[in-house]
Amino acid sequence: MEGYLVLAAETTAQMPAPPDLIALQAGVGGLAAAAAAWFRRVWGDGPRIVVVEPEFAPALQASIRAGRPVTAPGPVSAMGRLDCKEPSLIALRGLARDADAFVTVTEAEAAAVLPALAGQGMASTPSGGAGVAALMAMGLDARTRALCVISEEAGA
Repeated sequence: MEGYLVLAAETTAQMPAPPDLIALQAGVGGLAAAAAAWFRRVWGDGPRIVVVEPEFAPALQASIRAGRPVTAPGPVSAMGRLDCKEPSLIALRGLARDADAFVTVTEAEAAAVLPALAGQGMASTPSGGAGVAALMAMGLDARTRALCVISEEAGA
């Protein structure tokens, strides 16, 4: 999780103003928890932080709802790096504090954003593009400033 703090610090250093919305994809929650903690430290409560998980592996969302860690049942997801059925306990504690919402994306939603990302020179995998898929599903206003980390490069 410490490495993800570097990613978040570099992000805040390069952004002149905080975004309105931050989408953070999550498996066990390490990236999402570290980044959310940093963004809260730097930007406070201003940005809305949304944690994005595969529909087939909503371990963090289910754990938040239950008020305790739970194992999420479900088939294998094409979002392989995010296909985690149990949350990190450290990440869960941080996200319970720092996240505003938890959403899931379907296999089809994650796959659908990949051609557009590749067309913009940001080829990724379903795992890497899950946050973008969530933003697309939200139907955001054109004025919304959104931040999403594309966490994987296709073919790398």
